[in-house]
Amino acid sequence: MISRKLLAKIHIARQQLSMQDDDYRALLARVAGVRSATELGPRQIGAVLREFERLGFQSAPSPKTKGKPHNFNQLREEITKIEALLADLGLPWSYADSIAKRMFKIERCSWLKSPQHFEGIIAALHVEQKKQRLKAELEQLLDELGYHGAERSTLLEGLPKGWNRKIPIMKAVIAALYKERNEKTMYADIDKCEGDR
Repeated sequence: MISRKLLAKIHIARQQLSMQDDDYRALLARVAGVRSATELGPRQIGAVLREFERLGFQSAPSPKTKGKPHNFNQLREEITKIEALLADLGLPWSYADSIAKRMFKIERCSWLKSPQHFEGIIAALHVEQKKQRLKAELEQLLDELGYHGAERSTLLEGLPKGWNRKIPIMKAVIAALYKERNEKTMYADIDKCEGDR
């Protein structure tokens, strides 16, 4: 049975090549003798992927492995924490490389030696994780309060440049939105109580 990862790769190839359903099924039948990708065996999967590549499909490395240090297994064990954080954030290894360059003037994670270097990159990735969580919370609150499109832009336009990368400002905006949401809820409850009388 085909793995979900390989099945996804086949569907990505199909989409990348803008292949219609009839053409896709004809390719499966011609190359592997099946009508559905779920029927593919291990050898057939390789043949189908090679045919997609012959037709122009380009498989991009996943963010998890693209640029991964060649000496990954020889680095300090903290490198696995960096890898996990990058995967959680959906960021490529080049992001960690840029942190290493900015913080320590070291071009690549593969060149790191000091425990402080690894800890510094982990700390920076934790900060990025926090920013992404705050951004998601902010977006959810704006949606809940009905701020969309131009109205959302107008609400946020008075904030300082780069506000959405600054944790204290994001926290202040979120606190103000929670206050607004709580007031709306309170007034809705009062209106409901008055309507019940």
